[in-house]
Amino acid sequence: MKVNNERLKDNINTLEKSHDWPVGLVEKLSRFISDGNDYDLFRVNPLQFADEYHISSSDGIDLFLWATKLNLFQMNWELLCPVCGDHIQSFRHLNTMHDKIFCSLCQCEQTASLDDWIQVTFTVNPKIRAIKFHEPESLSIEDLIFEYHFTRGARIDKQLPFGGEEMVKVIKSLTKGAMFVEPSQKEVIEFDISEGMFKIYDFLNQNCRYLPVSSERRETEQNIDLRYVNNDFEIDQLQLNSGKVKFNLENNSDRRSAFHFSFIPPDIVRRMSQNPDLTIVLDPYLDGKKLLTSQTFRDLFRSEVIQGNEGINVKDLTVLFTDLKGSTELYDKVGDLKAFDLVNSHFESLTKVITKNSGAIVKTIGDAIMATFANPLDAIKAATGIVEDLQEFNQSHGGENIIIKIGVHKGSSIAVTLNDRLDYFGQTVNMAARVQGLADAEEIYITDSIYDVEEVQSEINKYTVLPERTKLKGIEEEVNVYKVLIENVGTPAAV
Repeated sequence: MKVNNERLKDNINTLEKSHDWPVGLVEKLSRFISDGNDYDLFRVNPLQFADEYHISSSDGIDLFLWATKLNLFQMNWELLCPVCGDHIQSFRHLNTMHDKIFCSLCQCEQTASLDDWIQVTFTVNPKIRAIKFHEPESLSIEDLIFEYHFTRGARIDKQLPFGGEEMVKVIKSLTKGAMFVEPSQKEVIEFDISEGMFKIYDFLNQNCRYLPVSSERRETEQNIDLRYVNNDFEIDQLQLNSGKVKFNLENNSDRRSAFHFSFIPPDIVRRMSQNPDLTIVLDPYLDGKKLLTSQTFRDLFRSEVIQGNEGINVKDLTVLFTDLKGSTELYDKVGDLKAFDLVNSHFESLTKVITKNSGAIVKTIGDAIMATFANPLDAIKAATGIVEDLQEFNQSHGGENIIIKIGVHKGSSIAVTLNDRLDYFGQTVNMAARVQGLADAEEIYITDSIYDVEEVQSEINKYTVLPERTKLKGIEEEVNVYKVLIENVGTPAAV
């Protein structure tokens, strides 16, 4: 264990002062860095950390974001294979990441989205503590395959054999052997196999070969020559018989290979062929969407932007727009300086409510703001909280000068870089802005996509909710919208 205790102490002290943390949390993180094993400190899942240390998920995310900013950890953007959970690629920065997945182990090809197969993890900074995973070329063959490659928390779908079991445990149970083979080196490995599918994979060079195994048993040992040439396998037999097999391995390339041999029983082969679209199930993890809806991330990592002009898809994003009613009259009534101060103070108050409810301000547009949330319930809590907070805000500022209107909608979107900042583009954003345009003073308008969420209905049941059918600019058909009136707290929903 190589811990730079002096640097750790200094950075931990700075971290303690950086934010209003729950009592004892930073000290727990310090002990975690000092005492955790190498695997614990590699690709840390902040949601799992939060659960283990009994803090909120937002505190867990904020903790590791601040710890990264202060060089205690490094942040990694990971592309995961939807079939096996292998880490296809890891990127230190968002502007170097792409969304194209190809897993040569599973022959799986897919496009990731920020809320699907993109995982954000944190690894201890080598300047704070050196762990073996900082130097993957020095890992044992077992650590390279089962700990460096496969993500924790990936489980087999319940419809398949081993349903619910951790993927890495299943792969271990199917493994027949593994070994490094150096350039120009020869090795021999032997197995006893039965009917099914035999798979050979090189984890360092991402090459795979499947060999079907027939039920017919051969009494004499099968000698198979397997050569690695020009980044590909050369093999003198494409089908095996049940029985003993000896592989004569030869690495004729200039690169090291990490051969993994596994056997897939026929019932798993059959079930997988019958369900080609099944994917792994992941324990809760920090995805790209949730990170981009963190105000802390946006504040601390303003330079993190998406590369290119195409953007990255988000399958399900909740967008909230607010605007001020009568802002021109406000400037006439109280004067430019006071009005400007009032609007800025309002933005600060509004930001606190949005941040408290796990949202983030994307941008301000004049007197309007656009905010995003990972889920609609948080957006509704923020919207109602903003309206309820406004009365106290106006009282504390000498009158009812700030009058707000709010709209909320959710759907797919594209995360892009506009004007050197992370932004969103698409019809979901347009719809949210236009729904907000329907609202009058202290009104919240939501669409079917928000209203149909069960938790949202439970949340707004204490307010008056009035359904409407209306036309929105750019939308051909009329849409259902719902006006939520906050002043009638305790009144049953009228729908």
